[in-house]
Amino acid sequence: MVVFECVACGAAVTVALRQVDRPDHEHYEWANSTDFTPSLLPPGTYAAQGDLLVGPGDVRGLSWSDERPDGWCCGVDGPDPNLSCACGQPVATRVDDCSRWQVVRFAPGTVRTAGEPDPVRPWEAFDWDSAPLTDGELWWPRRVGIAAGVALARVLVAAGDAPVLAADGPVSDLFQRDLDAWRPPGPPPLTLAPAGPGRTADADLLLVPRHPQTGEAWPVPGKTVPISAELWLWLANDAPPPLPRTGGQWEPYFRHDPLPCRPRELWLDSGAARREMSRSRK
Repeated sequence: MVVFECVACGAAVTVALRQVDRPDHEHYEWANSTDFTPSLLPPGTYAAQGDLLVGPGDVRGLSWSDERPDGWCCGVDGPDPNLSCACGQPVATRVDDCSRWQVVRFAPGTVRTAGEPDPVRPWEAFDWDSAPLTDGELWWPRRVGIAAGVALARVLVAAGDAPVLAADGPVSDLFQRDLDAWRPPGPPPLTLAPAGPGRTADADLLLVPRHPQTGEAWPVPGKTVPISAELWLWLANDAPPPLPRTGGQWEPYFRHDPLPCRPRELWLDSGAARREMSRSRK
């Protein structure tokens, strides 16, 4: 794990952290002043495919800069930066206004790493065969719904002007109506299917997972559309977990009463799709 230090004075400004893939919902707002969004990243993690992001609870020794803004709705969202190290060096921006996923974004060149990064885990070290469960996770459908909207936009960009026919099952249930709205059906359509660890597909466009740690796409021949591992798991594993024939509990699925279940459907955030399409045209 690594700790990030201020380049001006060498003081640690985070706890020890491990790397994760950069989340798709980073730039997309949700909720309002009565329903605050949580941290963008899980505790004890950072994302660095671009500028450095950490959760607000994982920073240390930072304080508000003199330029701390007033006039935001229910929190802060700039200017850049609004947090300084104890030595006085401005280093980061805290975002926690309503509708924003809470995050601390370090300015480029203001911090350096100390310690040894965790080794990159091989693909087979992750569980790719388990259907996601609700497990009482309030924000799962919201962040994965945004990831679905981003994925839709990237499928449309990859398809060009051609219509797209999604594989039967969760992929069709999630994407086909929106695909038809953007690219009306017509011959010949490009086919779309998931491919990844333990799964192959014969399709023109392949939905492949990104590595949960590095964000790299699953390597496979063909035209691929990388999507978040969390979304890919939901699309590729549509069978519910088996129930035991007798009593007792099976880890990790049977720790709760009532038992958690696989979400029956996922709401695709069409606003995220439109915004991603706009970004792709720039």
